[in-house]
Amino acid sequence: MPRTRPLGPLCCPDLTDVNDAIRRLMSRPPDPARAEEYGRLLELWATACPQDGSCWTTAA
Repeated sequence: MPRTRPLGPLCCPDLTDVNDAIRRLMSRPPDPARAEEYGRLLELWATACPQDGSCWTTAA
């Protein structure tokens, strides 16, 4: 569930939440919807990763 604050969503998704969502998604059979959702989750993951790239070795 996305974290929020009084003025709207926080700037960045939580990496742990995104990794968990990717793992759950990969347990589903492959289909076009799964592929589309995977792309969306990878974009979220890249947004949540610090600019220095320090989390790139922790991807789901």
